[in-house]
Amino acid sequence: MSSHSFSDITQAQWIKACRKLGLSIDCHVGKGSHVLVKHQNTQAKYTIQYNLHKFINIKIFKKMMEWGFDEEKIWDALK
Repeated sequence: MSSHSFSDITQAQWIKACRKLGLSIDCHVGKGSHVLVKHQNTQAKYTIQYNLHKFINIKIFKKMMEWGFDEEKIWDALK
């Protein structure tokens, strides 16, 4: 059982983690508080909203895994 929790991850923590993972972050796309994350190699894009809850954090985590990052690397980046 993992000691990690999806409940308290904020948008700011995801932004920091994405930068550590080498992803491109754009905070100035459109209006509002959403952030656009782009994978440099595949040009795949994902939007992270401001207000997050457990299920959205799980979805973001799974997206990072789809993009080729392993689970421990993502958790390390979120620290």
